[in-house]
Amino acid sequence: MRKHLAVTSGAVLSAALVVSGCGSSDSSSTSSSSASAQQSGGPGGGGMGMQQVTEVNLNTDGVSPGGANTAAVVKAVNAFLATLDDTKRDKVEYDFSDNKARQTWSNFPATTVPREGIELSDLSTAQQKAAAAVLETALSSSGAEEDADIQKADDELNRLGGQGADGFGALKDYYFAVYGTPSATEPFMVQFGGHHLARNLTYNGDKVSQTPQFVGSEPTSFTSGGTTVEPVKAESTAMFAMLSSLTAEQKKSAEITSGTFDDLVMGPGKDSGEFPTSEGLLGSELTAAQKKKVLAAIESYVGDLDGTAAAKVMATYEAELDKTRIGWSNNTGPTDENSYIRIDGPSVWIEFINTRSQSTPDIHYHSVYRDKTNDYGSTKPTS
Repeated sequence: MRKHLAVTSGAVLSAALVVSGCGSSDSSSTSSSSASAQQSGGPGGGGMGMQQVTEVNLNTDGVSPGGANTAAVVKAVNAFLATLDDTKRDKVEYDFSDNKARQTWSNFPATTVPREGIELSDLSTAQQKAAAAVLETALSSSGAEEDADIQKADDELNRLGGQGADGFGALKDYYFAVYGTPSATEPFMVQFGGHHLARNLTYNGDKVSQTPQFVGSEPTSFTSGGTTVEPVKAESTAMFAMLSSLTAEQKKSAEITSGTFDDLVMGPGKDSGEFPTSEGLLGSELTAAQKKKVLAAIESYVGDLDGTAAAKVMATYEAELDKTRIGWSNNTGPTDENSYIRIDGPSVWIEFINTRSQSTPDIHYHSVYRDKTNDYGSTKPTS
């Protein structure tokens, strides 16, 4: 098994990872509480920025309500590994204790933030199908479809060209890695992602963590094979529907006043377990109809996981809804640049932002879902 390929393969990643891209897809001017430009996700990796990958202690005590289809995932992972020769398998497999490698995910392209694992383009068609089967087993049908659509968006970026976008593609910039030995009783992790996508699926018996989870899309809508593709439509629609359901007074109470944001606060590299002070409107102040809108927004993320486990997680978040806050900053329009929406509960953390695009005249989406008690299948990390 390998140990942190990205570090040993060059000087790009060390205790901190410094990024210098070709062109920014996001604004570089922010307030002091903003995420700044450090998670810019457009072609070339987005302007000057810095993503820190500082190893933290990830234990296996994450809070999970269970319900994972672990045995089925183990079978699918083993079937995929069986298709690989020793050389390729060595690129895929890592020690579960390699915490720094497990934390190396991003919305940047892999040319800017080197990923762990093997690039899909280095796999045969049969091996690619076996890798896809793992994700189809671990995720819901809508989750697996979203992954495929985000990858198609990179084909569209390639077609558009410019700003370094001609290097993108559905098989490039997407990597697959396995941490630990797949087991129905011992912890292991399946990691898949690349540009605008991160799946970190950690299993420990019947417990599962699907966070950190990043989904984004540039462009937000395009045509592929005569069909309109909108990879992050479910999340964007649900988040803005939640916000638009508020009365004028509620909306004023929901505004985040600590600063403005041009990107995500708890995006890649934010693994200290320290979340911002909660702001916004409490769920206990919402009507029953509005609460349903909040739950629908949360489910647009949680529902990417296989059904039984996802339902159990949703039950936890619903029980915490009165203590969960919703907030917004900058703008609130579905197509406005820097419209920022947040859901912040005792366990759940979701951010969504319309951020600047270089390859298209419109905004594009960045979004992250984290569980404060179960990221990487771990309790609150400590540095």
